[in-house]
Amino acid sequence: MERKQAGAKIDPRTWLVHLLVGVVAIIWIHSDQGGFCLFVWCMLLQLVIRKGQYVITYLLAYLVFTGFLWFGVRLLPSDRLYFLGLAFSNMGVLGRKAMIPLSFAICLAKEPTGSLLASLQAMRLPKAVGIGVAVLLRFFPTIGGEYRAIRASQRFRGIGVGVLHTLAHLPSTVEYILIPLILRTTKVAEELSASMTVRGVRFSGETTSFRPVRFTWKDTLLCLIALLVSAVVFLLERMEIL
Repeated sequence: MERKQAGAKIDPRTWLVHLLVGVVAIIWIHSDQGGFCLFVWCMLLQLVIRKGQYVITYLLAYLVFTGFLWFGVRLLPSDRLYFLGLAFSNMGVLGRKAMIPLSFAICLAKEPTGSLLASLQAMRLPKAVGIGVAVLLRFFPTIGGEYRAIRASQRFRGIGVGVLHTLAHLPSTVEYILIPLILRTTKVAEELSASMTVRGVRFSGETTSFRPVRFTWKDTLLCLIALLVSAVVFLLERMEIL
């Protein structure tokens, strides 16, 4: 309960600003050192704001993508395995970059739908934009839950049990995952649409939030730090210090 209250103190617009800054930063900053500095900044922010709830998961994912990059670079000199090495190296580079805005998108997705819609309306954005963002942020976590349910059901039936079994029967395992997942995706989209309709999103007027939505000095400070960190890393990279 305390974690939820701590997270609610941050305005949803703050996470939206961080998300946009993160996307711009990974586009303009190309060096590995610069990307690592941005990742460290994200983890420090998670430790301070979110009490380190997902820091271990992010660190493990960063190490996995770094391993992909290292493995792919080792395969590049080989003519036979060049394209495989290129795929692994690109996966590692893009994965590490995507983790920066993705960490902020997860924080934004944790915000209540009413608070998110009220915050976006306070920014004078069209209501359709707020509805689209809210549905998008709720869609992927829901699909993730459906995927875990499908995998649990498969393991109960002896399908895809263990890494070796999954690799040995990879085409059939992928087929058994994709077909029910596609069917559930259609159903989830209908359920989300009905849920948003029940909450009155089709009606015109101002969207209110049960929780107070205020852009405080703390939000301003966090946004300024995000801009400052990204600008400093960008300048250090251009000066060839990083």
